Amino acid sequence: MSTDDPELTTVTSKGQITIPSRLREEFGLEQGTKLMVVPTEHGLMLKKLELPSVEEFQSRVEERSSAVDLTLDDINELVHEGRDNEA
Repeated sequence: MSTDDPELTTVTSKGQITIPSRLREEFGLEQGTKLMVVPTEHGLMLKKLELPSVEEFQSRVEERSSAVDLTLDDINELVHEGRDNEA
């Protein structure tokens, strides 16, 4: 089967679906993988989110910290604002 071959799944009473094992393996979807559900004019699209590890995120922040003049309080406030906007 190619990637373009459709697979059938069913929505449960809790709104859950099972992604067929062939596609989970092909796209590296493991337990805990985050997927974004994007509505389009043609239906729903699932997008795998590649979130950095905590260590990688901390490393990125440290690399950029000298280029940005923010206090730890400023950063915490921005994080909380971002989380509030997601809800």
